[in-house]
Amino acid sequence: MTLIKYGYELDTAFDWSFPIRLHSLKPTVLSLYINHRKAGFIMILVGIDVASIKNDIVITNHLGEVFNKHFTIENSRLGYKKLLSEISLAKEFFKDSNVRIGLESTGHYSRNILHFLILEGYNVMFINPLLTNMDRKASSVRKTKTDSIDAKAICMFLIRNQNDFKPYTLLSYHIDELKILVRQRKSLKKQLNKTSNQLKAYIDQAFPEYHKIFKNTLSNASLTLLESYASLSELKRVRTNTLTELLKKSSKGRHGLTKAEVIKEFVKASIGIDSESLSLSIKQSVQTIKSIELQVSQINDLLEHHLNQSKTTLLTIPGIGIQTGAIILAEIGDINRFKSDDALLAFAGLDPSVYQSGKYEGSFKISKRGSSILRWAIFQAAKITVMHDPIFNAYFLKKKSQGKHYLTIIGHVTKKLLRVIRSILKNNSVYTVSH
Repeated sequence: MTLIKYGYELDTAFDWSFPIRLHSLKPTVLSLYINHRKAGFIMILVGIDVASIKNDIVITNHLGEVFNKHFTIENSRLGYKKLLSEISLAKEFFKDSNVRIGLESTGHYSRNILHFLILEGYNVMFINPLLTNMDRKASSVRKTKTDSIDAKAICMFLIRNQNDFKPYTLLSYHIDELKILVRQRKSLKKQLNKTSNQLKAYIDQAFPEYHKIFKNTLSNASLTLLESYASLSELKRVRTNTLTELLKKSSKGRHGLTKAEVIKEFVKASIGIDSESLSLSIKQSVQTIKSIELQVSQINDLLEHHLNQSKTTLLTIPGIGIQTGAIILAEIGDINRFKSDDALLAFAGLDPSVYQSGKYEGSFKISKRGSSILRWAIFQAAKITVMHDPIFNAYFLKKKSQGKHYLTIIGHVTKKLLRVIRSILKNNSVYTVSH
């Protein structure tokens, strides 16, 4: 009687604990193994269980033959060099240089060693821990979980999925960078919105007429003025010519004496509270807003850099710019994850959702279950696309002629646009308008 494991015949007396031992192989399989070596089919697999302080590692060949035993390295350059040394020794032992390395995607802890190995020229695959769970259970009869078992499970996964090995690429790196930057930008925008609302509340108390002077409170001229003179008493004391020069400089000449005189008139009749605490709160809010805006600007520069380096053709679609393009690429990631347009629509939460109970069936709406930030970016892009692309514009006008509401039409456009995006990313093609 024989059993099949990893596609090979094994004795029933086979030790089911990982790794496969050569003495457990049937003579026919052992012969196949020897022939593989002669033909150069041997592959070295490295499973790395990543943690914050240390990494546990197992090295095998494509049949599961372990090189030495599992070992541990520190998260340091010395530890990484030890890993390279062990891989070199394994190459000599197995007489092969084809190395595949597996890492579980365990958050930011994986990034350092991944980056190091990529720079060293190795093929590394990020693996979802859920996918290795079955191999982890097969590694031990008992319900135990140790770092060495985790590293072995990664090797087992690489063995079982030799034909589906997807190495971490330069595009993967840029997408990961975009993902971090996009989330950081979103967080900063949230802080900016909160601080802006606080600033408005402070101004409503200190100088409620201020909004009649500056419609855009967050303009450079407005913020510069508030950073210098945030209370009624400060605005009363400042000379008109000083105020004029400040306004000219901060508005690049758009404001000057007239605006300064208007401010002075409003200050005289203001019902605001002349408070030192309000003045300080306003100035600190302005400083916070300027700091956040600078950080957002720096992130925007990096977004453009990584978007250009990714060589994506996404920006050839009218309506998709740097910010929306970065969000779309970062959120979608590897387009091959989505086997159909419907799968991508569901990920973005743009798939239809309907409420049904008995004979009652509600109206169809989008599910909104997916990535909200991706959905937002697609929505923003769709609003611009219908203005600049003839095909989408014709589609928009067709829906409009049917009496559809503007937002309803844009909702339809987002789905059409997302299908185009999937096609562009999947084929790495340039968007063209077919007449």
